[in-house]
Amino acid sequence: MSAPKTLTQFLTTPHRIASSLDWKKLTGSVLSMDITRERIGLCLSFHPSTGESPLPLDDVPLHIETRNGKRVLSPDVISHLQTLAQENKVCGVVVAWPLQKDGRMGAPCGKVLHALDSLVADSKFLTPNRPFCLWDGSHVEEELCDSWGRCSAYGKEYTLNKEVHVASEEHYVPATNLVACDIWNDFCRTHWPELYMREQERKSGVYDDFEFLAEEEYEMEDDARLVALV
Repeated sequence: MSAPKTLTQFLTTPHRIASSLDWKKLTGSVLSMDITRERIGLCLSFHPSTGESPLPLDDVPLHIETRNGKRVLSPDVISHLQTLAQENKVCGVVVAWPLQKDGRMGAPCGKVLHALDSLVADSKFLTPNRPFCLWDGSHVEEELCDSWGRCSAYGKEYTLNKEVHVASEEHYVPATNLVACDIWNDFCRTHWPELYMREQERKSGVYDDFEFLAEEEYEMEDDARLVALV
C-alpha cells in the first residue's frame, strides 16, 4: 500500500518554477491560481521572452462535496484543472497566498490549503514535474513579536468611521486584489525584471502607435472636409 501523498511533497520555491519555465520557455507554461471561497481564478502565462501576453481563463466555481466524512473538491473541478494543465504543458503553478495585512496567515490561507489538499489527494494535477509555490502578491512583511511577546500590530489604531468592525475586511488583503493575472505579472516582474520592463515598453509603444495613427487619420479627414468646402 502506497503512502498517502502530502501537500509538502509538491510545494517548491518560486525560483524553481521560474527556472523550470526558463528550461521550457518554448513549450511550457505556468498556471496562476487565485483560490477564494466561491471560485478559482485562473491565468495561463508564458515565458516573457516569447512576447505572449497572459491569457485570463474563465473562473472555476469552487464546488465542494462530502466524501467519506471529508469536504473535498468535486470531481468536475479536479478533472477540469488536470485537463487544463496537461493540454497546455503547465510546468508549475503559482498560487495566490492571501496573508493578513500584518503578515499572518488567516482563514483565506486555510481555504487555499484545503483546496490544494484535495488536488493532491485526488488527482495528478500537482506532480513532481508540476509543483506549486505560494505567492504573496502584496508582499506583506510579517510583524514579529519581541522577546516579551509584544507585537506592534496589536496596538494599531483603526480609523474606520463605523461601529461594526469586520476582521475579514480590516485585517485581510482582499482576494479580489489578487486576481490570477496580477499574480503572474508580479511574479514575472520579480524573476525577469529586464524582460518584463522590455515587454511593457513594447506594449506601450504599440499603444502610442495606435494613438498616432488615430490622430493622423483624424487630421486627414479634416483636410478632406476643407478641400470639399473649397
